[in-house]
Amino acid sequence: MSKRKPKGPQLPTLPPSGDLPQLSFNLEKNDSFINSLGIDFIHWKAVPSPIGLKDRGDYRRPDSLDTISSNGMLYIKAGCFTATMVDNSKKSSYSDGGLIDPSTSRLILPRFYNKGDEQSNADRIYMVPGDRVYIADPHADDLVSNYQRMEYSPSTGIDIPMFPIKKIEFIQDSRGIIYDEGYDFKINCDGNVEWLAEGRNPGTDPETKTGRVYSIRYQYKAHWYVVDIPREVRLTNITKDGVRSPERMPYHVVIQREYIYRNKNNGDSTQTEPDGKEDSRTRQAPPESISPSDPIKVDMSAFEDEEDDNL
Repeated sequence: MSKRKPKGPQLPTLPPSGDLPQLSFNLEKNDSFINSLGIDFIHWKAVPSPIGLKDRGDYRRPDSLDTISSNGMLYIKAGCFTATMVDNSKKSSYSDGGLIDPSTSRLILPRFYNKGDEQSNADRIYMVPGDRVYIADPHADDLVSNYQRMEYSPSTGIDIPMFPIKKIEFIQDSRGIIYDEGYDFKINCDGNVEWLAEGRNPGTDPETKTGRVYSIRYQYKAHWYVVDIPREVRLTNITKDGVRSPERMPYHVVIQREYIYRNKNNGDSTQTEPDGKEDSRTRQAPPESISPSDPIKVDMSAFEDEEDDNL
């Protein structure tokens, strides 16, 4: 039976009499709530790199080598904001392309950037997928570990890891030799491994004529990319200063920690511009001449004689 007698006192969801009050979110209090629980992040806006392109659809860059972009993007510092990060996870799985590590989190933002010592008092925040965020506080413990195999570069003595190194944990080469920081190598200002002239190094393999392989474990500063914006244009009606009008609410974005995004072309440090300044965008000249060889001379009389014999 669908019809039954009510039990106990009944409370209607909406009052049957009188005017229903208009509801409003207090967005200033909402920003304050987020700021009270959040930490400061630095927002870098992404824009596709146009360096060296001849046409919008070019896959190659014939004019110059783009070495200042990352993953095909240029990043411009937009500002600092205070946001709350939740659901910070780490998960690894294997696929046909290798190890996949979708370490995702959710970022709950206020509406505005910070300015000076105050919070949420500057320009409005706008984000798109591909933007990058860092934790702003230099004293925050945001280092994460990573390991990989690398190859010694005999020509430069500088090896570039997947991420800029903040702290070395361990280095061992294919011969089982363990190297010490400060004696055999140092970490330069770019976060790369720079081998010292007075120390040991993996050297060159006599069979392959290339640098020996070594394994490295290190720590780098965690940073994230915006991969999804489930809450972008969020509008609600509020009453402010006696006027009822629509007001935009803050973003809610999904961010992913960088684990495979670093895709950056490396320039040639041995090339210089005419004034002596290094230019990492200049393409290196081919190692040998590719000019065409001398033309092959053909005696046409031989073909004419052969035609006469056939007649």
